[in-house]
Amino acid sequence: MMRDGLHPRSTTSNGAKTNNIKELSPYEEALPTDHAVPSSTGKRWWPHAFIIGGAIYVIAMGFWFSHYFNALEKDSDSVYLERIKRNRDDNTMKVSPYHGHLTQEQQKKTNLAKAEVTSTLIQAAIDNPMEASQVKEALRLAREAVVAKLEMDSIVSSRPLATQSETLNKAEFLAQDALLLPNGETNARNLTCLGWRATDGCSPYGPRKPEDDLACTTVIPFDQSGYCEVQDKESGERFRVMLHYCNSLKSDLSFRCVYAAKFASFRHEIRERANRALTPGFTLPNLQDSAMSTKQRNGIVMVIYPKMIPSAYATIKTLREVQGCQLPIELWYRSFEMDLDSDMMKPLTALAEKKELSRITFHEITNVHAAGFDSKVCAIYNSHFERILFLDADNVPSRNPTFLFSSTEFLETGAIFWPDFWHPQNSIFNVHSHSVLWELLDMPFINMFEQESGQILIDRRRHAQALDLVMFFTFHESNHFESMQLVHGDKDLFRLAWLKLDAPFHMIKSPPAIAGKIINGIFCGMTMVQHDAQGDVLFLHRNSRKLMGEPLRKTVDYKTRAIARSARLSKIRSNLRLEGKPIPSWNELFAMLSSEETPSPTLEAPEPDGYPDSVVWTHLLTFNNTSNLEDYIVQVYNASPEFDESQTCYGERDVSKSEHFYVQNIASLPFAGLETHIRRFAAEAVELNET
Repeated sequence: MMRDGLHPRSTTSNGAKTNNIKELSPYEEALPTDHAVPSSTGKRWWPHAFIIGGAIYVIAMGFWFSHYFNALEKDSDSVYLERIKRNRDDNTMKVSPYHGHLTQEQQKKTNLAKAEVTSTLIQAAIDNPMEASQVKEALRLAREAVVAKLEMDSIVSSRPLATQSETLNKAEFLAQDALLLPNGETNARNLTCLGWRATDGCSPYGPRKPEDDLACTTVIPFDQSGYCEVQDKESGERFRVMLHYCNSLKSDLSFRCVYAAKFASFRHEIRERANRALTPGFTLPNLQDSAMSTKQRNGIVMVIYPKMIPSAYATIKTLREVQGCQLPIELWYRSFEMDLDSDMMKPLTALAEKKELSRITFHEITNVHAAGFDSKVCAIYNSHFERILFLDADNVPSRNPTFLFSSTEFLETGAIFWPDFWHPQNSIFNVHSHSVLWELLDMPFINMFEQESGQILIDRRRHAQALDLVMFFTFHESNHFESMQLVHGDKDLFRLAWLKLDAPFHMIKSPPAIAGKIINGIFCGMTMVQHDAQGDVLFLHRNSRKLMGEPLRKTVDYKTRAIARSARLSKIRSNLRLEGKPIPSWNELFAMLSSEETPSPTLEAPEPDGYPDSVVWTHLLTFNNTSNLEDYIVQVYNASPEFDESQTCYGERDVSKSEHFYVQNIASLPFAGLETHIRRFAAEAVELNET
């Protein structure tokens, strides 16, 4: 379905076969008046006639499209159309056509040119029930659109389109009966893979290229377009699955059509899981009586692991001592990483024991499959709070966040999400309209920012079904999201589950700002800054520079140090033997050497206040609200030599030349001084750990 004029452009492979492909606007689709393949041996006047005929056809099709979609808009039974209308008003971006996202390395490696095929009719076939004959016609017209572009842009294939071999004719004939899986089917199909069907024009709807077809078990080159053909073992019907543009998957990812049947069945498994949550008596774990007090209902949830203890300690101390937040806090951990009685937990257990800072509880994540990002999903799913504010341990509020639970946006929807840096026009995770993500979920592409899950506000009772679906997405045995790298970790699973179920949520409209430092005019953003519904700063997520509670030091050459340490140990033992003295245990010897070793040099000069973590919040880079959202482009770069080469920077390197962002001195903002507090608390955590 067309959404707000967004028409993603795919890329075309094989530089030898592409000659200066032009970018066409969304409606410059010169479809041929005759869908027979043009002759390459025609007279010289043919190209002119073709262009004129194509232009006439475009006008005719424009009227047809207008009539067709006016009719669709009147279909009040279409859940997806209602979702589109809602998202246009709510969460979607109003942006111009997508130009694809390729890194410079990918661009050089593939030498791909941009080419767009507007799949209006195809999306209509997916979003709205259509007869097989209508789907066939939609596929045919989409194919002709690709052919028209190939011809008008003078893209010459290795085989002339007119001199079609018997193999090609057969492939085109068979392709006519390979349809799309019907939307919203309630019964699962027993599918088997037939193979990879290659297409031209960097579109799965392009003319067939049977010479590039591959077996089910063969790896598909990332820059090929086409689809996996599967067959229903019972009915004999053939379908197109895993429709692939040249940029549908990341360039470093390989896949095989042997997985197509499982891919296609995932939509049915989603439906089954969603229905499970609708059965009478279903509830999430640990949801207590709905009559519980507000103090018991609302709380903060965090996941902790060894590296994050200084950050978690600093955030909790800030909430309690600086901001006066009295919300109860759950700290979730995995026992194989840390034990409640271990020394590393001392800072947090000490906090929990303080009367004025109490209402802190510890909970073990018992799911043996939970690791990394999965732990967050487990903690939210199993929380003892009815309504939760999840915070990453390195994410500190700029002020008391308790008000969020009584905000209009939360009371109306029961869920508030926050945007990431990335959106379809600029995504390092390849989430755009050509991604196979949308086919996997059996839903239309939604043009909106990706989600950043460093903070999430959810009413667990109200959204039990959506949270159960997130749990399913995370721990499904064949994790397509992970194996195909369709999303990054957990961050987009929440909004996707909500969108799939048409569940209400509020996405904060202000794009993230970036807190960082300027040295010699060069900006390095190291913290994602999120806003409240009114556009005021609310969260500062140190996603690129963690709090350590100790100085950041240069990387140690462990191999060289180990060799030197071994030689030193041998010398000590030898001398003790010669002197007739007892030789200490290995642990005692290692402790002796460690005390003698000089720490590696610090990367940065000590701060005047004496706290070990460096100050990294001196300036705030904010998107100009008078600019179009399509101009919100966050760059990822190295700012050496002003900053250490190991430091990843976000934002714009030279902010003095920025057209769409403006810079503020953090010292003049309401949360000035916040970084000093968390740096002090992080150092305190390390001191407690060492006592």
